[in-house]
Amino acid sequence: MKSTILFLLALLLIPMILFSAPWGFFAHKKINQLAIYSVPTPFNIFLKKHSLLLQEYAVLPDERRYIMEEEAQRHYIDLDHYDLTKIKFLNLKEAESKYNKDSLSAHGIVVWHIPIAYEKLKFALAEKNIEKIIKYAAELGHYVADAHVPLHTTSNYDGQKTGQTGIHSFWESRIPEILNQDLEEWLGQAKYISNVQQEAWEYVLGSNVLVNKLLESEKKLSNNTAASKKYTFEQKGKTLIKTYSKEYSLAYHKLLNRSIENRFSAAVLAVSSLWYSAWLEAGQPNLN
Repeated sequence: MKSTILFLLALLLIPMILFSAPWGFFAHKKINQLAIYSVPTPFNIFLKKHSLLLQEYAVLPDERRYIMEEEAQRHYIDLDHYDLTKIKFLNLKEAESKYNKDSLSAHGIVVWHIPIAYEKLKFALAEKNIEKIIKYAAELGHYVADAHVPLHTTSNYDGQKTGQTGIHSFWESRIPEILNQDLEEWLGQAKYISNVQQEAWEYVLGSNVLVNKLLESEKKLSNNTAASKKYTFEQKGKTLIKTYSKEYSLAYHKLLNRSIENRFSAAVLAVSSLWYSAWLEAGQPNLN
């Protein structure tokens, strides 16, 4: 009993340190790494050669959020702010003709920024600009991965409206780190995407349908789990942090019927398909 009380006191005294980066740095790097293997030859030879940089640059968009005001809006879209029957599948120009541009920016533009990032990569490929190809491929991978995160498609992005603050990093950072090697499976070959804008909409719509179950399942699990079982302490470098326990994390993953793993896998295949499509549309340049 005494040890339980001390543990609960520790939970109150040590703040929860959570990573706010979408998918977490770990997952973003891993998505780019795994995406390489679904890209057909000969383009994948080039990608494998630059695998480390594609992983390293995968987090550049998150790092820019702290120095560029316009960066944050590129990572999410609050679909609950809109009547989906009126806005879904619109391109940016069409959306701006119906909605105030500032309002669009305020509620996120990831679904419209993906085609922009795609075009940058395509032009870099056509020019055979190696440095830009690596940078834009890595960054496109980041935005596509973000679009596969349900909490990046709702204004309740961190459960702050439902008393579940912290669920953002729990879903996209903590659990993928625990799953780790279970995420490493070949998902099949990349496919050609003819309409990138429509595909981007499919990403966010596929994510958004999972929001309610994601929140409701965590609430139910939390209400039936003691704090001493829900949290644990782990060493991160020289810092002792409070985080969700492995048992609680895996129980949540099971409740969601592996949707975290499924969204991760979908992100990997989506990234590889857009990389491959950009290479095809650039004229299949020889980069080796």
